[in-house]
Amino acid sequence: MSNTELNDDMQSMDLQEDELTVLKRQADVMGVRYHPSIGADTLKAKLEEARTKTAEENTAKQAAVTAKHSEEAKKLKRIREARELVRVRITCMNPLKKEYEGEIFSVGNSEIPTITKFVQFEREYHVPRIMLNMIKNRKYQTFIEERTPNGGKVKRGKLIREYAVEELPPLTAAELQELKQRQLMAQGSNQH
Repeated sequence: MSNTELNDDMQSMDLQEDELTVLKRQADVMGVRYHPSIGADTLKAKLEEARTKTAEENTAKQAAVTAKHSEEAKKLKRIREARELVRVRITCMNPLKKEYEGEIFSVGNSEIPTITKFVQFEREYHVPRIMLNMIKNRKYQTFIEERTPNGGKVKRGKLIREYAVEELPPLTAAELQELKQRQLMAQGSNQH
């Protein structure tokens, strides 16, 4: 073996040693465990595997965060829709409440905090959408007399819709301005 070949072999070994030293430092920083007599190629493969695993974990974490934000956005949208005010006129159909001018309604669930509101009957009124849905579904029980096949009479219970609900179109900008003026004038006259 000539001096030049020996010199080239030594330089090649120095480069491999330097590369192995650099790879070991990277492994130490990344927390990758390795045997002290590991070769450069094997350590490269271990480091690549660790990088891939880390990238997959980061992707999974990012997906979880995105999903959580998406779910929170959907929840906020549902809350906003449930609290949206709807202009209505409500008529009470229950004969036991014919003297009532209005009624206090309270509604809520696990997502929407409880909303309580006095709603006047036979007047235009704004109610939250969630409350409107509850009012539309409300029923009362009445008893009706039926004839039996043998000619006798029997009273049977029957559920009847308690409220007639007329949904009105939203107020226009001009109507809102007029309403605002009337409310301001009413406040001014109450202060004197």
